[in-house]
Amino acid sequence: MEWFGIVALLLLLYYSSYLGKIKHLEMKVKQLEKKQRGATNMSKLINSLVGKQCIIRSDSFLSFAGKTEVSCKIVDADDEWLRICYIEKKDKQVVKLLRIENIDAIEER
Repeated sequence: MEWFGIVALLLLLYYSSYLGKIKHLEMKVKQLEKKQRGATNMSKLINSLVGKQCIIRSDSFLSFAGKTEVSCKIVDADDEWLRICYIEKKDKQVVKLLRIENIDAIEER
């Protein structure tokens, strides 16, 4: 009978910690939802820049342009991606896709 009481107490202690874990997870989900809504708002702002010349700053440019900012024309945009067109050396036109979340700043020219 003593074992039953001890086991019941241990189970009670074990499951009582779940409330804290559940609240922590709910808080994380709310933070992720806020971030997602922020990205949507940013994509709406970027849609107003479609067809305009801009300077885009991003660390992901280092991989394909060799610099952290590029002067380009925004060709198209959706919720996650941005299609840009810029002129490389020797007047070579390049079209690239860039994730909106990787953009640090956009400055309209």
